Amino acid sequence: MHRFFVPPSHIEGDRVTLIADAARQLARVLRARPGENIIVLDDTGREYAVTLDSVSVRQASGVITARYAGEGETRLAITLYQGLMKTDRFEYVLQKGTELGISRFVPIISERTVARNVISANRLERWRKIMREAAEQSGRCRLPIIADTLAFTDTCDTIAANGRPAIIGWELERDTGIRTTLIRIKPEIERAQSISIIIGSEGGLTDAEVQLAISRGVEPVSMGRRIFRAETAGIIAAAATLYEMDELI
Repeated sequence: MHRFFVPPSHIEGDRVTLIADAARQLARVLRARPGENIIVLDDTGREYAVTLDSVSVRQASGVITARYAGEGETRLAITLYQGLMKTDRFEYVLQKGTELGISRFVPIISERTVARNVISANRLERWRKIMREAAEQSGRCRLPIIADTLAFTDTCDTIAANGRPAIIGWELERDTGIRTTLIRIKPEIERAQSISIIIGSEGGLTDAEVQLAISRGVEPVSMGRRIFRAETAGIIAAAATLYEMDELI
C-alpha cells in the first residue's frame, strides 16, 4: 500500500486528513478512489492503516482501521556530516541516505568546498520533500533530520563534545579499512547505538582537516583502493556500517 506522512494534528480520533502534496498524489497520480487502503505515518514511529472515504486534489480523508508500531527504522542512529556539493549531488545523498536509514544529515563546509551558497528556505523545503518521499517509498516510519550547516571545525568540536563514535572517510588513508575499524569499535557503537560519519565535498579534505578530526577522536578510514565521488562515499560508508552492525540481514 502507498504510504504518506502527515502532521500528527491531522490525525484526530479515528479520522485522518491528507492535504497538499499527498492529496494531489492520491487524486491525480494514483487515481485513488473511496474504499481504497493506504498507510499513514505521523513521524512518531507509529503507522496507521486507513480506508479512504473522500479524495480530491485539495484534500483526502479516511478512517483508521488499525494502528501498529512501524518496523522500517534501524536500531543504529547514523549522522552523516556531508560536505556541501552541487545541488543535484547533495540531493542524491539525501534521497539514497534516507532510503538506507540515515537518521540525520548535517551539511558541512570545509576548506575545499565549492558550493558555499546560503541554503534558502525554498531549497530546504525541497530537501525535506525529497527525504519525505524517499522515506515513504522505502518503508520508513520516521523522517530524517536535516540540520543547520556547520563549518568543518565546528563539526569536529560537536563530535568531540557528544563523545560518540565517529569515522571520517579519507582517500589518503592506507593502513586501516572501514571494516577493520568498525569491527574494532563495534562495542562502542553498540553502547551508543549511534555513529557519526564525516565525508568531504568534491575537492576532498585537506591533511590539516583530517588531523583536526583525528585530534577530536574521529577514526580515519579507507574505503578500498578506488576513490569514490563525494555523493557516493557517504552512502557506501553508511551501508558498510549497517552491514557490520547486523542491520542489513
